[in-house]
Amino acid sequence: MRRLFLSAVMSLALASPLPGVAWAQPAKGAPAAFERVREVMSDRFRNLKLTGEPDRDFAELLIASYEQTLFLAKAQLEYGGDRQLRETAQKIQDEQQQKIDALKEWQVRSRQSDYRPQPNQTPSGEGPLDRRAQAGDPNQSASPAPAAPAKPAAAQPPANTPLVAGTVQKVDEASGKVTLDHERIPNIDMDAMTMAYRVADPAILKGVKAGDRVRFSADRVNGQLAITRIQKAR
Repeated sequence: MRRLFLSAVMSLALASPLPGVAWAQPAKGAPAAFERVREVMSDRFRNLKLTGEPDRDFAELLIASYEQTLFLAKAQLEYGGDRQLRETAQKIQDEQQQKIDALKEWQVRSRQSDYRPQPNQTPSGEGPLDRRAQAGDPNQSASPAPAAPAKPAAAQPPANTPLVAGTVQKVDEASGKVTLDHERIPNIDMDAMTMAYRVADPAILKGVKAGDRVRFSADRVNGQLAITRIQKAR
């Protein structure tokens, strides 16, 4: 009898939830949301069209990778309940968005007619993937890519660059950056988006705060994309 009693007590203990432990129920819509995340992450690379230019393809693939991770992090922040995982997701969101912004800035700069790549060394064309591609012809050797011509000194942006409407999302005076949700910027062929920009002169951020509706101009200054003028919309 005693053995049967102890067995029953142990069974009840194992079947009951541990005291003080609350298992969160999945938020409404979470399963469908994460299924959607998986579909998007699966389709993104498959549908990506490459140009055949290593630098451009690298940037495009890396942006896709970061955006997928960002999409997953946003789903966790919306539906997840664990504090540690939410902190991880928030850190991913903050860091990945900065990386995406930097890569998109490079894409805009690379589309300019006077853009010239500035490699720190001439690509050798003799990496493991190159050797694999040449395996069928052992006598073939890769020719070094020609050195890129020197990049001309960037001129100061003209004073008549167009003003574009936008809304300030964040101001970081310490790093001289402002995040804008803006319309298309025609002179640099940038689509409407939300992105962090450097400012040509930190003084133009004086009096600007998150939530302000503004008109601004952007151009390349010393080879880098920057906000050259910003004023509050009337």
